[in-house]
Amino acid sequence: MATKILAAILALSGIAVIYSFTKAKRPVLTALKSAVSGISAMLLVNLVSAATGCYIAVNFFTVFIATVLSLPGVVGLLLLNVVFI
Repeated sequence: MATKILAAILALSGIAVIYSFTKAKRPVLTALKSAVSGISAMLLVNLVSAATGCYIAVNFFTVFIATVLSLPGVVGLLLLNVVFI
């Protein structure tokens, strides 16, 4: 049940991100900034993992989520990490 709820939240976040990209004056630049902020957030989480004890494994799936969904994706990955570990 929790997996379905988190998947729905991530799907809604993805739709919101895509909608905001299409409404921007420069959608490609906006998407690039969003992707960079998502990757940066994921790297920042992994850099402070020694102090917090919470990290995100770096693999194709997590990098894809951080790139496409940006900060909401990283927060979703952290929630999945907290719920299932």
